[in-house]
Amino acid sequence: MSHDERQLAAVLRVQPRTDPVGAVTEDDAARRAAAYPLVRIGAPQFGHAIDLGNGQWQVHDLENDTPQQARDTLAGRLREQLADTADPALAAELTAIDRLLDWEKVDQVEVAGREHRIVRADTFARFGPDGPEPPRPTDPDPRQAEERDSFPAGNMVADPSAPTGPAEAALKVELLTAHYPRAGVPAPVYDDSIAAVHSHPNGVLLPTRYAVAERVGGTWQPFTHAIDTPQHARDTLAFSFRYVQPRIAQLTAEQAAAYEQAADHLDATRPDEITVLDRHFRITRVETLLRFSPEGPEGPRPSDYDPDPPPEAHAAQLRAQGRLPEPDVPPASAT
Repeated sequence: MSHDERQLAAVLRVQPRTDPVGAVTEDDAARRAAAYPLVRIGAPQFGHAIDLGNGQWQVHDLENDTPQQARDTLAGRLREQLADTADPALAAELTAIDRLLDWEKVDQVEVAGREHRIVRADTFARFGPDGPEPPRPTDPDPRQAEERDSFPAGNMVADPSAPTGPAEAALKVELLTAHYPRAGVPAPVYDDSIAAVHSHPNGVLLPTRYAVAERVGGTWQPFTHAIDTPQHARDTLAFSFRYVQPRIAQLTAEQAAAYEQAADHLDATRPDEITVLDRHFRITRVETLLRFSPEGPEGPRPSDYDPDPPPEAHAAQLRAQGRLPEPDVPPASAT
């Protein structure tokens, strides 16, 4: 990862944490920053955000791999709103927007006077000599799924002017200047990442998420998507050991039993690392940064992977290729 050397055109408000829990959390963050000093950019995530005014945006569903998936998710939410409204004017507006999103790649629409925008967030992980950073002792880690109800499910209010603690402010400064390395990505991706540092100099750190990584051939590769808590990541890995791995690989009874035993160990002791059949897995922390300009959060970049057309446009393409039948047309009524 490389960093831009110019001064940020953003003012960060730092509010020291004086409570005992906050002090321990700050110390934990400082120790981990020293132990895992290298920050690497991962794949972007996409969702949508609603302008609440006064610089605040309500962020939703920031868990899509492509901008079109985020557009489809937004369209689905607006269809739910359409089904629930009794306001004829709002219904007409929502119907028109739904048709637009079905046919065109649109990253910004207005609903009832509020802007809805497709947004893009960068993901990051800290690395040290032993690999990616695991969960911290101070990270919330409820055991039961029902205890996770209070965790943001991809929805939160983002305000780049809100004060942060010292550790979060330091991390934000580090991430805001980060861009992809020139040698590691195609030229358009590199150019867009450099441009974003200047066009969106402020940002909001979203709640930390967690993923499973696997060490393969001397490098660490993502094994799962990022999710809300370390335990949720362990549960996902245990599910894979019990039900997925036996079905995608030709396992002997002894090998299947080894995966089952590893899943039981995850359930019983809640470790952050586990090895099974010479495969090594680790629960890792994933930081997410939503970049901001004075006009709001960053949208998709021209170089972002976005291969799929909108649903109705895709259906029209398939019909033109003879791969999808024409829609049923009601017969003309007899006269």
